[in-house]
Amino acid sequence: MQTPSRIRLITLLFAGVATSAAVVAQAPRPSTDPTVRLSEFTVIENTDDSYVAAESITGTRVRTAIKDLTFTVNVITSEFLQDFAYFEINDLGYTSSVNNFDNGGGNVNIRGYGATSYLRNGFLRLGLVDRVNVDRIEVIKGPAAAIYGMTTPAGMVNIITKRPSERPKQSFSLATGSYQTTRADFNAAGPLSADGRTAYALSAGFHERSYDTPWAMTRSKTASLAVQHKFVRRGTLLVELEWLARRTNPVGAIPFRSISNAPATARIQGLATELKNFSQNGPTSEQNREVSSLNIAYDSRLSDVWSLRIGGAAFRRHSLTFNNGNSTTFDVLTRRITGRSVSKGWINEDGAAGQVDLLAHYKLFGGRLDNKTLFTADHSQYWKYNPTKQLPTAVNNNPLNYAASLSVDNPDYRVPAFSADVFTNLNRKLVTRVDVNGGFLRQQITTRDNRLIAVAGTRVDNVTFNFWDKAAAAANPASRNTINHFHDFQFSPMVGVNYKLTRQVAFYANRSNSFSPNAQRATAGLNASETARGWDYGFKAGLFDDKLQFTLGGYYIDRTGVSATEVLPNGTTIATSAGNQNARGVELDFTWRVTSDLTLLGGYGYVNAHIVSNGRDLDSIGRRPSRLPAVTYGVALKYSLGAVVKGLAFNAGLQFTGQTFPDSTAGGINEGASSPRRGYTLSHDGRRSLSLPSYTVVDLGLSYRVRPADSKFAHSLRLNVKNLADLDYIDTSKKAGDRRGFYVSYGVSH
Repeated sequence: MQTPSRIRLITLLFAGVATSAAVVAQAPRPSTDPTVRLSEFTVIENTDDSYVAAESITGTRVRTAIKDLTFTVNVITSEFLQDFAYFEINDLGYTSSVNNFDNGGGNVNIRGYGATSYLRNGFLRLGLVDRVNVDRIEVIKGPAAAIYGMTTPAGMVNIITKRPSERPKQSFSLATGSYQTTRADFNAAGPLSADGRTAYALSAGFHERSYDTPWAMTRSKTASLAVQHKFVRRGTLLVELEWLARRTNPVGAIPFRSISNAPATARIQGLATELKNFSQNGPTSEQNREVSSLNIAYDSRLSDVWSLRIGGAAFRRHSLTFNNGNSTTFDVLTRRITGRSVSKGWINEDGAAGQVDLLAHYKLFGGRLDNKTLFTADHSQYWKYNPTKQLPTAVNNNPLNYAASLSVDNPDYRVPAFSADVFTNLNRKLVTRVDVNGGFLRQQITTRDNRLIAVAGTRVDNVTFNFWDKAAAAANPASRNTINHFHDFQFSPMVGVNYKLTRQVAFYANRSNSFSPNAQRATAGLNASETARGWDYGFKAGLFDDKLQFTLGGYYIDRTGVSATEVLPNGTTIATSAGNQNARGVELDFTWRVTSDLTLLGGYGYVNAHIVSNGRDLDSIGRRPSRLPAVTYGVALKYSLGAVVKGLAFNAGLQFTGQTFPDSTAGGINEGASSPRRGYTLSHDGRRSLSLPSYTVVDLGLSYRVRPADSKFAHSLRLNVKNLADLDYIDTSKKAGDRRGFYVSYGVSH
């Protein structure tokens, strides 16, 4: 949904960015050529095809060596995504304490907590990413991610896209394989002007695949164009456009096995794994998403001291779902999946944001103190409009129209075609607007011959939520003009230290806060936003001339004000901010360039997360959050066999995912009116104790690259085998994992 006010906002935002860039570009020329001195806000691209990344911008907003950070940041390079045939970016399994990456919805679990969005070049992204234009993926863990504003204590994933290049280069690749997979990638970059000051990067991708579940499929298309101009006097202006669309008939989660005549406390007996490849919704299920985005960034080194970055972003995102609300239970007595309903829903989201980063890099006391002072000011506005229409109950439950109870032996997939005259039940029609004005101040001091790095800063956010429930207004015209809203003002301080015990080994520690305004505050009357505080500590090392880099550390996160549902003694259900959760753990991440031919990387994560309090739900206390493995690890290698055959390389990886509880907080049973503890949850229907076993997946790859004599073109051939052992497993989202698959890719580059 786009209103005139938002059109004006976006227009003014980008006009302001462009005007500011032009004014700064025309200022007097500094003493240093900007083509020689690199921007403080841009990470240097990898110069080889390894998996080792030495720098990050996500944790600090400024280019910083990873070994100098006071907390943990992980980086996944595009070379790694290519070698391991990540046709879809749907997991980050070689990164410690990260799982459940949902490409479509933007969700990811980090250190036991879920993040509901991620960043794209430092700006909000609500899901959807394709590898074709990705240069690197950076993961900042824990509340330290609050430098970007309101966030859960999980952390944040930042997708860094490919930049234009002054050197002409083009590549095209085509892949095919198991599950009717087809993948095509095209990239081109180079100068647009004779002097090389204007350059471009063009990317286009197509991906399609099927699944073991009948009718399930994914088809995505991506196109992006980035143009960069280096001004004669100073500064660089980057403009980037992207469009991505994904069409799916989604794979449903495996339902629970239910026994309808069993006592309430023992109705759920396990997962119906015999239905892991059964389609619950048939050929008519849809879950389609599309996003268009515009990013503008101007950055410049104004002088030997000052650097400036002005950025803006706008996006429009659409989602359509039809007949894809899977049921959670399979009745083993009737052999039916129960409680099905059909609906059609739309989610229309758009927003715009602008930010200014001003950095001062200076020395004091004769150079003994190296200082970096960063000030950030930003504003963002987000809108969401999400109507959902359902069949009336009588129509939905009439087997002549729709099988609300679906037989698994003789499934009837009939679904009424969508029509406003048929789907008359307006289940949801909510308009949401969120305005955020924020600022960030960070001071970094480096001293003692670069052995000590101390950091302190704070983020401040002024947030306003507005909600207009149009469904309620339609049912009650008296409330038509009622808008629920709340306002929140929060400081999120942080402090950290990185001390080099030796030239190769550093000790780091960090303390940070985060906050996440709960959207239910306006509609359910919650009395406080969710907040968290966290500690990171451990050791970073760069051995053998930094060829071996690793981080070994621990963390502690305390989360308070979590939304909890309570049933009062009189039977009234309310929402409160009575929840409290805790997570602590240990992580190891490493990359090792053993030789010029051999690279190793890996990650190990142990997460001890549990619920401390949850209102009147006493049965949930001490339980681990849903879909969270306590232990994960992954190890990967790439080895060049050039000594045997020039251009030949081998890669292999192993990923382990520990035991998980698929639904550890659902199915609680409230004490009845006759109980002295009426309204308390003291038991459950069996699902909270169910667990999924651990699993280990092994992937292999073999590639051959050759450039014929006197040819401008290099050719590559790649073979990948995924799930080498053909392991039959259920992943943490209660879906059947892919069985063994073979994939072959051909590419040509110039």
